[in-house]
Amino acid sequence: METTNSAPGIFRNNPDKIARQVVLPWRRTLDMCLSNVRNRLGRSFLTFAGIAIVVAFFMSSFCYQSLLSSIIQKDDVHAKAMLERAGIVTHNQQSLDLQSQRQAWLLGLSALLCLAGITNTMLMSVTERIREIGTLKCLGALDRFVVRLFLVESFFIGLLGSLSGAVLGFLLSILQIGAVLEFSLLSPVEYLRCLAACGPVAVLAGTLLAVIAAIYPTYVAARMKPVDAMRTEL
Repeated sequence: METTNSAPGIFRNNPDKIARQVVLPWRRTLDMCLSNVRNRLGRSFLTFAGIAIVVAFFMSSFCYQSLLSSIIQKDDVHAKAMLERAGIVTHNQQSLDLQSQRQAWLLGLSALLCLAGITNTMLMSVTERIREIGTLKCLGALDRFVVRLFLVESFFIGLLGSLSGAVLGFLLSILQIGAVLEFSLLSPVEYLRCLAACGPVAVLAGTLLAVIAAIYPTYVAARMKPVDAMRTEL
């Protein structure tokens, strides 16, 4: 049966007006994200801390290897003696190959733990809010708006967590250098150069992983029927 638009007043079927009612501007999206973080401060902090910890682990391994490379390349007798005493540098080629493989495995393991940790954190963060998604859909929110809302929130939490983790990991790598060797083997400029080289990589990786990890659970939850989402018990 064909539907007509002959009904008067508010009963008239007007798709354009309906579309305009459910599409919210980006400013409103950002306001809602900030409000969600404030209302769920404890949960948001757990997500933030989870991302910061895994990024800090990756950043500390990454920076430590970079700082070691800078020390190894120095033409300083004292630095070479310290490296040999710590067993980091040796003249045996087989030991050098084994050390390079160990460093590659350590960085690979750090990246894998970073991926697994952030994915698990974001998955739990989204799935525990399925009922909230159902409420938004009952109020008329479209699937794409729900996805956009949660991805923007994931982006900001991932960015802040990655920034904090990068700073913490950098400080840990400096402490590791001081514990194994000496702080004075590198100048402050060289430490800052390492931060400038490794920091953006860790922050970008952590933020992207946070957003990517939130895409699938958010998309699945947004496509649920509002009644089913409201019934979900977690």
